[in-house]
Order: sequence, then C-alpha cells, then structure tokens
Amino acid sequence: MAGVPLLLLLVLAAVGGAGAARRSPPSREHAVAAARRHATRTAAAAYVLGAAAALVVLEAEVGNTAPGGLGVTILLTLLTFGVVHVVVLALGELTWPRPAGDVRRARLVRRGPLHAAPRWLVRTGAFAAGLAVLTIVGGALLAAPDGRSVSYAADAFSSASASPFPGLFYGRPAAAGLLVLAVAAALALRVVALRPAVATEDERIEDALRRASAHRVLRIAAGVTLLVAGGLLFVGGTALHGLHTGSAGPWHDGAPATATLAGLAGMLGGAVVACWRAPGVPADRVPAAA
Repeated sequence: MAGVPLLLLLVLAAVGGAGAARRSPPSREHAVAAARRHATRTAAAAYVLGAAAALVVLEAEVGNTAPGGLGVTILLTLLTFGVVHVVVLALGELTWPRPAGDVRRARLVRRGPLHAAPRWLVRTGAFAAGLAVLTIVGGALLAAPDGRSVSYAADAFSSASASPFPGLFYGRPAAAGLLVLAVAAALALRVVALRPAVATEDERIEDALRRASAHRVLRIAAGVTLLVAGGLLFVGGTALHGLHTGSAGPWHDGAPATATLAGLAGMLGGAVVACWRAPGVPADRVPAAA
C-alpha cells in the first residue's frame, strides 16, 4: 500500500511537467526564460516529492522493532529519496519545453550522457561508488554469520562481539538501492543529453542550462551514495572500536578510529554535495566565456 501514494506522486509530477511544456512561449527570449522556470519548478518538485516518498517509507518502516530494523529503515529512507528525486528530474527533462515558432537553424551536436556533467561531480560520484563497494564487500567479509554484527575469538575461552555492523543484513538493501539509484541517474543523464535544445541566439546559454540539469542529477546521486557509504563505514568503524578492547581484534589500534572518521567525513561530504547549488543562467545576460 505504501507504493500507491508514491505512484500517484510521480504521476502528478509528470502531468505538471507536461502542462508546463505546453505553456512554453514561442519567442527565443521567452524560450530561455521558460526553460529556466521549468528547470526551477522541476528541481523544487524533485525535492518535495523525494521527501514525501521518503516520509512514506519512513512511516511504513518506523514500527520495525526487529533487530537491525532501525538501520534498514534509515537506509531505505535515504535511498528512496535519492531514487524518487532523480526520477522526477528525469521526468522534468522528458517534458522540457519544446521549441515553438519559426526555427531557422539548429546545431547538430553529438552528446554522450556525461557530455554536460560537471567533471568534479563525475569524479565525486565515482569515488562514492567505489567507497560503497569497498564498504559493503568488506563488511560482508568481516561480519558474523548473522550479517549485522562482528565478532572475534582470541582463543577458545575469550571472545567478543559488537553490533550493528554493515554485513549482508545491511549490505544487501544498500547495494540494491544504490544500484537502482545508479541506473536512474544514468538514464536521467541520457535524457539530459538528448532533450531538445533551447531556441536562443547564444549557444552558451543552452550549454549552461544542460550543465545545470546534469548537475542536479549528479549532486543527488553522488550525495546520497556518499551518505549511505559513509554511514555504513561509520557504523562499522564504531563497532570495530567497541570490539577492539585489550587484545580482542586482529587489526591495528588506529584502524577502527580511521574507519569511523572516514565514515563521518563521507556523511558530511554527502550532505554538502547533495545541497550544492546548481549553476544558474540569468535571463538578461549570457554566461561568461570559459
């Protein structure tokens, strides 16, 4: 039942975007202004609908009192926000205002999915994906059989355990959600690359609008991935630190603290990236030449 309101929200987003596309004015000056308004409305709708979908999931899962239920709820809430946000952005690009009026010329440009993507966001997304893979695989290898704790036996008479720990219990939903997010982001970037160009005399404005669209997709995909990977690493480092008492634990003394600090940095970095403002294109002036 929780999927019904989410589906309705996405349908409303598509209908709203289509309505904005039909109202686009014909002149080239108005075309740029209409594109900017459409991009602003789509970005706002993505945040609102992403947050609404996350709240639906949170409300459905908040009563999960099973061991590890809170951690899975947090993971699903974050991943739902990221996926729905990116999907709404893709719908907004699919309903981008179409060229209207007389079009006297058109520039043929071969664009790939990453053609307009800011390079620093591409590198950040790749780093976040690598960190997530290493954390999930490492957690799965180190975790106890229950998949949500870590244990160590120094000998037959001395052992210790700590939880929560990012084993497969948390790694499976995290990996599945991140995979869906990555596919949604890749499809959204492809839509950004292939959508119709804005009718304007200055082609740099069209390029800047496309860069801003790619920025909005990547900042959420990379930011949410960093938040998830950093959160898992932080939890894992905290569990290892609790386990490493005296001689319990085969790793170096500083390893748990390093993992904990790296996870905290990842979460903070993910929050900053997800909120990083997209470059704007004022309607009354063209962007400066690169």
